Amino acid sequence: MTEPTTDWTQRLARLRAEPSTDAPRDAARLARVGRTRTEMLAQGAAIADTLAGAGPDFERVRTALPGRPERIVVVGCGDSWFVGLAAAPIMERTLGVPCFAVEAFEHAAFAGAAINRGALVIGLTSGGNTPAVINALTRAKAEGAIAVGMSNTSGSPAMTGFDAGLLVQASRKGWPTQSSMASIALLAALASHLAAASPPVPDASATDDLAAALDALPASIDALIGRIDGPVARVATAFADAPMTIFTGAGPDFAAASFGAAKLRELTPAHAFALPLEEMHHYRLPKRGDRLVIVATAPEARERALDTALVAQAEGSTSFALLREDDAEIVARVDHHLVVAEATGPLAAIMATVPLHALAFHSAMARADLGLGGPWS
Repeated sequence: MTEPTTDWTQRLARLRAEPSTDAPRDAARLARVGRTRTEMLAQGAAIADTLAGAGPDFERVRTALPGRPERIVVVGCGDSWFVGLAAAPIMERTLGVPCFAVEAFEHAAFAGAAINRGALVIGLTSGGNTPAVINALTRAKAEGAIAVGMSNTSGSPAMTGFDAGLLVQASRKGWPTQSSMASIALLAALASHLAAASPPVPDASATDDLAAALDALPASIDALIGRIDGPVARVATAFADAPMTIFTGAGPDFAAASFGAAKLRELTPAHAFALPLEEMHHYRLPKRGDRLVIVATAPEARERALDTALVAQAEGSTSFALLREDDAEIVARVDHHLVVAEATGPLAAIMATVPLHALAFHSAMARADLGLGGPWS
């Protein structure tokens, strides 16, 4: 736990330790934007390396479990939380047990003991020592869970202080891109490994499609990055001057929207937030002049995505839709669209996120060209 302090200057300095600022063309921020771009373009290799080395870690998790867990809880903060949003449905379908993504501070501070008893709780922290994640894992273990840390940093408290550790072989010198996508792939592969080692259950799906998707993922993600970069750069010019951008989606698309909003906040650094697709219709959103990204690759949410595009058009918002196919009714109602046919199958959330990484990078560069920094600069 963080020690309380009455030295507010030091406390504030710790809270604002990120060296970059919101000033237009801030050199430290733009340098980190550049590092983010380098890592974004090398996601396939990071995913391949992570999966290739995961076997021993998977076995340690399997042997730590007394059997099939009653439930799985994935905890994290920021991108690590969104990894859970993307991975939880994959793990649930593969293993046939309930799986939840919970923000780590919320889990550590407010979760009831019942959610931990008999559970597999996996805590994600890139540096391996995020206090909220360590606290969540510590509480989970004390309340009867098998607690597993997951990190880019071998030898860190998350990797050594609990029942097992999962190593993500990805770098995070920029804001997270490859580390997050590799983490989703690692959790999906863990579920496949545990399912293969357990008696089948009625509610579990076959793992063949997942295994094939994981095998193809490194090459698929690199090909997608190359294909979409130019078209997304053109869309970014229409979003660069916005003080705030709204992202929305449902199911795996909400996980992608959450990643997209986070990247835009970090890189540009204007305001951005993600809202579940249905919630767009329980308040008057969007407003005239808003910038809106609609992630609409999931067929189950197609009609609600169309409703969102219809309202955005009527209100005078500038909208960008990510689609799995060229949907004429949605395309007619948005200002920009991109078809990502690859956003299908169990790893759809990863493929829907990749264009949003590119959107954040190109928006940051376009915003710098305009001499804009923070939201109201």
